[in-house]
Amino acid sequence: MAAKKKGKHLLLAVAIFCLVVALVFMAFYQKTFGTEAVSVKAFKIVSELLFAFILTAVVRTLVQIVIRDFGTNEMITEFLGSVIICILFFNMTFNSLVVLGVNPKALKSISSVTALMVGIGSKKIIANLLAGVFIEVEDLIHPFDFIIIKKYAGLVVDKNLFYVTLEDGDENRKKIKSKDFVNFNNASFNLSTINIDAKVSVKVPFKEIEAIVKAVLENPEEKYPSFVDKPEFQGIEKFSDGKMHLRFTGRCKGKDRKKSMVSLTSQIATQFKKNGIGILLPQMEVIRGVRRT
Repeated sequence: MAAKKKGKHLLLAVAIFCLVVALVFMAFYQKTFGTEAVSVKAFKIVSELLFAFILTAVVRTLVQIVIRDFGTNEMITEFLGSVIICILFFNMTFNSLVVLGVNPKALKSISSVTALMVGIGSKKIIANLLAGVFIEVEDLIHPFDFIIIKKYAGLVVDKNLFYVTLEDGDENRKKIKSKDFVNFNNASFNLSTINIDAKVSVKVPFKEIEAIVKAVLENPEEKYPSFVDKPEFQGIEKFSDGKMHLRFTGRCKGKDRKKSMVSLTSQIATQFKKNGIGILLPQMEVIRGVRRT
């Protein structure tokens, strides 16, 4: 995506450079061979093109600044930027046709009739666009969310303001229009219960266990921001193999499950090891992932 944007910016820069060179060449040619050597119409049309491309570059830059510095929705902001750019090029085309001698009144009449026809024929497109804007503003769908809608279920692999593409386990893809994206279940927002089991030696005094558990659970808003129901200690599940089986539990949104597991597991391991108590965690692969990061 970044490479694609860089390619567009490079293409725009090349177009502006070529138009500037063209204007300079025409000015030089006119100065050398007289005022009639280059048509005034050609000057005006090239100037209109250059003006449109420069404003396009300005709009694209402003869009990126607004997204980066003000945190606006990227998809909606880029769409509005594209609408402004389309208006700029429509205006450039209109002015160029006028320069070529087309009657402005006739052009306005044609534009009005065309706009009316497009408006009548694009009711569904507008309704679809508004639905897409609503989905974006409400932040309802994200890439890789698992969506269940009607009789179809799959991961979000592509989306824009007009449609969402889902992919099932067999790599079959289904494109669903934004206006049809109703009565769906985003499993990423369903609450998910996390159980973390820890095994420590039965020889460890329970008072020490209580102190460590207290340290694990303190300041939950700071340590576990991704949890909806903050972690709790469920107590000793059982004794076996000379070990006490301790259980911690909490609830989070499905999309935050991995992050929540990592934060709770790492805190349990850290607090026990800080007190010099050996601990076994079935989630040790998660802890290794934390250390690598």
